[in-house]
Amino acid sequence: MEITWEVKGEDLFLGIDGKLDTMSAMDLDDRLNDIPDEVKNIYFDLHGLVYIASAGLRVLYWAQDYTEQKGGIAVLRNVSPEVMEILKITGFKDFIKIE
Repeated sequence: MEITWEVKGEDLFLGIDGKLDTMSAMDLDDRLNDIPDEVKNIYFDLHGLVYIASAGLRVLYWAQDYTEQKGGIAVLRNVSPEVMEILKITGFKDFIKIE
């Protein structure tokens, strides 16, 4: 998995490529512990994500909860058909914003 990370004011832009499996989700979770306090919105660019495991879904759930507590929003962008199918099956598409 490869992650790009850019903070612009209240916004964090994350790009995730590859597979968000159990091990890489732990790496991403560790990285999210470094979010600056001023960030209240998280935008995930998933154009290169081909697989997401339940551990990856937990990271997305955490991001949704984190942004709600801050009065912001978590957004998934450029979701591949494979990942969208997983989001549909698990019900994630019903509670997280997808563009």
